[in-house]
Amino acid sequence: MKNDRRSFYIYDLELAARKDGAKVLAFDEALAVWEKMWKAGRTYPLNNDKATLLIGDVVKDEQEGHVAILLRLSDTAAPNSVYSDPANGGYVEHEKNGTVGADFACHVLISIAAEKAQPNVYTCAIERVPGITAGLIQRILSKFLNYEYNENKEFYSYPAPGGGLNKDNKPRMDRCCPHVELRGRPSASMIKDINDGRLTGISLVRSEPITPIAGAPFLRKSHTELKLNIDHGNLPAQVWNSIEQAIKANSGNYGIAKVSYKRPGASRFVTVELNSATGQPLNDLYVESFEIGPIFPPLAHSSKGVVARLCDPAIVQFKQHRAI
Repeated sequence: MKNDRRSFYIYDLELAARKDGAKVLAFDEALAVWEKMWKAGRTYPLNNDKATLLIGDVVKDEQEGHVAILLRLSDTAAPNSVYSDPANGGYVEHEKNGTVGADFACHVLISIAAEKAQPNVYTCAIERVPGITAGLIQRILSKFLNYEYNENKEFYSYPAPGGGLNKDNKPRMDRCCPHVELRGRPSASMIKDINDGRLTGISLVRSEPITPIAGAPFLRKSHTELKLNIDHGNLPAQVWNSIEQAIKANSGNYGIAKVSYKRPGASRFVTVELNSATGQPLNDLYVESFEIGPIFPPLAHSSKGVVARLCDPAIVQFKQHRAI
């Protein structure tokens, strides 16, 4: 991570519920909860209280249709920061004590308007920051919705799908705890390389109950991999679309797909792992991204609030990835 450049990765943020028939949570309702947690200074402890996640700032732009959320991580287990000046022999270590932790900040840009034909899916851009993964961001945004669900009995209630009346002769209501799901969008370069390059292999991977194998009890079966043959003489024009359709059709039995290919003009092959149900790359390297820079004045390692000189140019590119 450089002090004058930042990368952002594009994700689909879905507000979801695991209960059949549950009402889809509106984005404004979710944002109201996150703003409430931010203003109240609520935190989410991690790693046996060695680290703490919190919302550091929220900036909403109704006119442009987006919100910028600054997520911060304070980690007492992170190494001490060290500064040096080799030319003059300078060396300074800043020691942490007690509850003081190394601070990391990550900007998260979210569209207020849902994607076309996807009423509960919103374009999301996440700043790449070491130590703050998309999984961690999904976790804290979901956890704060969970806090509100458990502490506010009126939150996320809706008429019961089965109908009926309660003891007060009013429509029976139901509740369900909503959560956030983040799915990385496959990069345009990856899709182009698959379409224009040469497929070398496709495998479907299924998780299995962990059981010892015969003859070596220290070795255990955990996955089954189904390798597929490729008929190169019968490939469609848009290979990626057909691959995505096929792995989704088999996602009930195989949760992960591995696609290997050679990029045009390259001799080495690349293997990308995908979530079979969504087509989402499981490695950030293959997620759609953009870069901002040079940035002046240079950025610090963290921030207490949203940094406009980073967010303003990032939002310009972020909006190009929306389809609203």
